[in-house]
Amino acid sequence: MNQYKIVVVACLSSFLWACSTKPVVTTPTTQPTTPSSTNNPTGGIDNTVKGSSALSSLLSLAEQQENNGNLQGATGTLERAVRISPRNPEIYLRLAELNYRQGKNAQAQSFAEKTLSLNANKALTKQAELLLESLY
Repeated sequence: MNQYKIVVVACLSSFLWACSTKPVVTTPTTQPTTPSSTNNPTGGIDNTVKGSSALSSLLSLAEQQENNGNLQGATGTLERAVRISPRNPEIYLRLAELNYRQGKNAQAQSFAEKTLSLNANKALTKQAELLLESLY
């Protein structure tokens, strides 16, 4: 029983330590450009997500995975972000776009509709509407 308590305390400590670290942010030397792709009808994401450092880390990781072509990994990472911030419309829009790019139109539609249901800002609403239009 004592060993069980030690294991639980160690796991919780590790989890809290991992959540408390700040993500490493590098500043690009050139202004990034948004790629215009026929696979991404919304033209990119409004990067206005605020939140905990754990959420920021997950969003950064998802972006890196997406940039490296790992769309499934990015989707899984964003699904973890939803558990941290389930009312964040940007996460759902990013999930909609990733699913659209993977040909998962039903999931893309569901996530885009969820974005709209969360009363997203004008830019996110427009992007979600464009994505829904491209699905029909």
